[in-house]
Amino acid sequence: MEIYPETRPVKGRIIELTERDVKIEFYGRMGMLRVPLRMLICDKRPQVGDEVELEMSYVRLKSDGR
Repeated sequence: MEIYPETRPVKGRIIELTERDVKIEFYGRMGMLRVPLRMLICDKRPQVGDEVELEMSYVRLKSDGR
């Protein structure tokens, strides 16, 4: 089956902020993610409670088994 990778927005909010990273909780029981501040694209300093959006596509299993 051929699946064409298209990104879909996954929305969430910042629930924890340190001087080096943020912890994001995604809506719809999609889990949490901790990322370095340098990975955020923003014009202002992020704050706890700010909404974020991640562009995500499906995870593809490599067919060679590795």
